[in-house]
Amino acid sequence: MSSFFSPLLMAPEKKSSFVNVDDLMPKITLEQAAAHYGVPLPELHQVGAETRARCFLNCGKTQETGDRTLAIQASEPAKKWKCHQYGCGKGGNLVSLCDLLKGGQNAGGRPRGERFKEIAADLKAMVEGPAAQPAPAEASPKAAPPELPKVNVPLRESPNERARTLTELDRKFVVAVADMTPKASAYVRRRPFLSPEVLKRWRAGYLPRDTGEDKSGGTMRGKIVYPYLSDSGEVLTWFGRDPEFEDKHKTWEGTDKSEREPEKFHFVKGFHRGIELFGQHQLHADGVKERLAGLGLILVEGPNDVIRLDTLGVPSVGLCSNTITREQASKAARLARELTGGVVTVFLDGDAEGENGMKQCLGYLAQLTPVRLAWTSKMFGGKFKGRQPESLDGNGMAGTGSLFEVGEDGGMDTLKNLFRPTS
Repeated sequence: MSSFFSPLLMAPEKKSSFVNVDDLMPKITLEQAAAHYGVPLPELHQVGAETRARCFLNCGKTQETGDRTLAIQASEPAKKWKCHQYGCGKGGNLVSLCDLLKGGQNAGGRPRGERFKEIAADLKAMVEGPAAQPAPAEASPKAAPPELPKVNVPLRESPNERARTLTELDRKFVVAVADMTPKASAYVRRRPFLSPEVLKRWRAGYLPRDTGEDKSGGTMRGKIVYPYLSDSGEVLTWFGRDPEFEDKHKTWEGTDKSEREPEKFHFVKGFHRGIELFGQHQLHADGVKERLAGLGLILVEGPNDVIRLDTLGVPSVGLCSNTITREQASKAARLARELTGGVVTVFLDGDAEGENGMKQCLGYLAQLTPVRLAWTSKMFGGKFKGRQPESLDGNGMAGTGSLFEVGEDGGMDTLKNLFRPTS
């Protein structure tokens, strides 16, 4: 009888492992997330509703970024963020930020499966607080190893035999639009200054995907390729612009964005572009001082900007970014002192990202040398809002009253008007 009245044995209730990250994200600060993963935050700058900072993420970057590259809406519940580094464009919310902070193999800011579950558990731990841990035994602090100086070795001196064979990769380039793929030819046709003669002079061009047994330049195939030359004109590396980027990115935007974001520019891993300036080799040619007189050292964003200004008779150098590094600022200041009496003229794109870069450039350069802006979206009645230096067209702009009209000398006189001191 006793068994008749025994209580029923019930299976223990299973606890749900579901973690609602949408409820957790508003309760976590940027500082908490960084501290949880042991990542020191750089100096933070409040710009309107955004928190701006140097990139501190494990995103695969190959160079130091500017100190306002990351834009984080720290007071927004999901902590939405975006990287404005040239050619990057990553972004997301606190979950994607944690993916790029957490150690181990990340998912490029799009965690799924086990990686997502780990980050969800981390967010929960941040909200609930860490479990009590025994105090660690005191240990003498280890001295940080000295940071090796950054240096780029010319390809011909590379210890990598395969890299040494790429010194004259441009011999394989196609420069006639009729011989390019439709996307590559369209890219070049939209930039009529990229004539076959100009491309050859700048050692740039289209590297076809299929050239039979020859596989050299693999990661650059199917791209418009440019050389990064040293001060003395030696090839340091090649980098490529994907002519299909816009289509690929549009397709990616329509997905769940779990795949890696398409790459606009591709640089070889290990190249320190943050210590170089594109076009630096041309500044040592005869007559450069005279051509830059009254203009200052002109600082632009991309390679096409440098090449376009060169076709107008104006030497310039490019950051290959919309932000400047400390090393680039020091180099630009030194070149300006050597060539232009010390003045640097910042001539970045007239869009939102470019203007954020202008502010950063002014901050870095003003500590080293006189600096000024060539334009902004509001200067000159706003006529150059959204424009890029590569879009300047002397013939198309003649008669508009623009300070960029090309004169009888091919552009120098009227470009100098832009920087003429006001009385």
